[in-house]
Amino acid sequence: MKKFKGAMALLAAAMLLAACGGEEESTRTFELENDGVVTTMIYTTEGDKVTKQSTENLIQYDVAGLESKEQAQEVFDPLIEQFQGIEGITHNMEYDEEKAVETLEIDYEAVDFDEIENLPGMSFSDDPKDNGVSMEKSLEILESQGFKEVD
Repeated sequence: MKKFKGAMALLAAAMLLAACGGEEESTRTFELENDGVVTTMIYTTEGDKVTKQSTENLIQYDVAGLESKEQAQEVFDPLIEQFQGIEGITHNMEYDEEKAVETLEIDYEAVDFDEIENLPGMSFSDDPKDNGVSMEKSLEILESQGFKEVD
């Protein structure tokens, strides 16, 4: 009987620790098509806290007003360079003859917010160093820009 009570106490403690270990991880996906660019953003969250963000931009040269792969490289390569070598960020651009595909991944658990605050496209309504990035506030910004949530 003592072993049973001990096992039940351990089980209860394990369940309590698991419950306190944070909220379950989930993802939310958003899309927007604007001026020849199709953007897909995937947010990984724990409760309201965004832990990771992945963005893919599909840029059709002709629709975006670019005449060639070479012109796209001239325009985008200087921007891409600003994101290189930053811990917590992976940023790539692949060019083919008709389009470019940009991918950006941000690990908000690893990134130094002071290092990224002045990068193009980085905008935070509150100071993320204290509380991280809020999904609720991100949703407000996304909706104001015309993004739609997709399954």
